[in-house]
Amino acid sequence: MTSASDVTNELTLLRSLVSTLQQENALLRQKVEALIRRVFGSSSERIDPAQLELLLQLAVGRTPAPEVPRAEVVRSRPSRPPRAQRLPENLPVVEEVIDPEPALAAPQEWRLIGQEVSEQLDYEPARFLRRRIVRRKYVHTSDPDRAPIIAPLPEKLQERGVAGPGLLAHILVSKYCDHLPLYRQEQILAQRHKIHLPRQTLARWIELCAE
Repeated sequence: MTSASDVTNELTLLRSLVSTLQQENALLRQKVEALIRRVFGSSSERIDPAQLELLLQLAVGRTPAPEVPRAEVVRSRPSRPPRAQRLPENLPVVEEVIDPEPALAAPQEWRLIGQEVSEQLDYEPARFLRRRIVRRKYVHTSDPDRAPIIAPLPEKLQERGVAGPGLLAHILVSKYCDHLPLYRQEQILAQRHKIHLPRQTLARWIELCAE
């Protein structure tokens, strides 16, 4: 039979164990709450990592783990590509000279000592023109009965055609490089330049260029 003293000792051990487990449970709860605040809480509510480490040590009753230094991550900035030249040197230059009004009114009273130069990137819209080819006829002065002479016409893509080489190049580049269909080119020519060229004509010119 179990004596009364043995029962008392066992109860004392159990109570001590329960007290220890309650303390450990409380520390583990604090640890979980600290982790939650650290992950989901605002920056003002986050605890210091040293405090969290202390809670972990108290919860498991271990000696402090050696601190492992964190490797510093060095982020290299991506190198920027060289900046393209804004104003290419091969562009034609149109120079405009602006003189002050007093110097223009009395140039004999002023002497030029220098100048300031500034540049702008400008654009002149494309223009259509009527290229008129004039072939003059000549007769021989000492033999007026000889047949007159005249220079031959330059080669054309189509006999009696009105399309010059510059216009044909513009139509081809607009269609195949700028992806502008012929019906849009027809509208642009009519609305902006008052030139009426049906798309059937444009398509025929492209066919002749391909041939």
